[in-house]
Amino acid sequence: MIESTTELTLVPKAPPAAPATSAPARGPGSVSPAPARPVGRSSGAASAPDALAAQRHAQRLEFTGTGGDYFRVWIVNALLTLATLGVYSAWAKRRKARWFARHTLLAGEPFDFHGDPRRILAGRVIALILLIAYGHAFDWSAVAGFAMLAVLYAAGPMLFAGAQRFKLGNTSWRGLRFGFQANAVTVYASCLPLLVAWTLASLVAGWGSNPLVDGLAALALFLLLPLAHGRLKRFQHRHARYGTLAFDFQLSVDAFYGLYVRLGLALIVGGVVAALLGFGVSAALKLVPGAEEGPVSTVLPLMALAVVWTFAWPVYVARLQHLTWTRTHLSGGIGFAYAISEFALFKTLLTHGLLTLLTLGLYWPFLAVRIAKMRIEGLVVLSDTPIGELVVTAPQRRGRGAIGDGAAEAFGLDIGW
Repeated sequence: MIESTTELTLVPKAPPAAPATSAPARGPGSVSPAPARPVGRSSGAASAPDALAAQRHAQRLEFTGTGGDYFRVWIVNALLTLATLGVYSAWAKRRKARWFARHTLLAGEPFDFHGDPRRILAGRVIALILLIAYGHAFDWSAVAGFAMLAVLYAAGPMLFAGAQRFKLGNTSWRGLRFGFQANAVTVYASCLPLLVAWTLASLVAGWGSNPLVDGLAALALFLLLPLAHGRLKRFQHRHARYGTLAFDFQLSVDAFYGLYVRLGLALIVGGVVAALLGFGVSAALKLVPGAEEGPVSTVLPLMALAVVWTFAWPVYVARLQHLTWTRTHLSGGIGFAYAISEFALFKTLLTHGLLTLLTLGLYWPFLAVRIAKMRIEGLVVLSDTPIGELVVTAPQRRGRGAIGDGAAEAFGLDIGW
């Protein structure tokens, strides 16, 4: 069993709510419940469930960080990482995660992050070794390549689950940590579609098959990715915990296929714009006597990728977050709503992305903070009881043998960058 533990046994209860005759006090970021209709419902006569939903308490997350503050954290992290040839990157990640967590507030109280940078570094070393070995395995021999695939099939899902355990087990709110619990069968079953998709892509890239085989593999990959993504999101959310409260996630495969259709349309639009941009630049250069297309031919593909990403990423992020959080629930009568403007994300990427390019990357911390603020404050927590009044107890730690403890600790690593 993959699980995390907490340090406290009880979250302090907030002061009693104000009497019904007076206006209830709300903390920073709170959202007044809709008096007439619930979120996402059309106007008209409300049914009994609609009326009940309209009375739910809504609390929006708040982000208080500023670009100037994060710039100081970012520049120190970057310089120390360079000076230590990358070793400090694990401490830099802990510092960054803690900064963002402590500037994220729910009901006026901040989150926190407690990750051990030594475990982050160990996870990165393991991930790097596996990546290098996999990248060269088929160059050595077919036997070595398939042996490496078997190793990744065996260890990959457990490392992924361990990363979820590390991230949630080291995140807290009101002094109580989150957690992640999933048995080995669930871990492998949830990761299987992604492993199959990844294998298809790897074999085609490694063997250089004929165009027909490549096309069929690409089609299978495209059809499999939405299913794999949906199962991974269900795995991440359904097995998360906050104290004794358990999260749940209702998977809609159709919704994930719809998400990828929208992403594909956004990529097509971005590709058309990029192609027109390249055609216009090439045509203009031909009209200039003595102009050379050499440097431009190198820059144009990068510009095309930037244009495609600028069009597609806001659509993908906004739709994915809405799809994920509206289907996530927490025991105790807690649900979530999510709304973020695709146009606002697009405008932020376009304007602040240009500033980042013009400043050779120095404006990046300001862009990162603006995007984080939009994404975090798009989430609203819905509860039958005001979120500040909820009392949540820590789960009882069950006895385990030394082997079980060692296995959980071995896979409780952060393998992300």
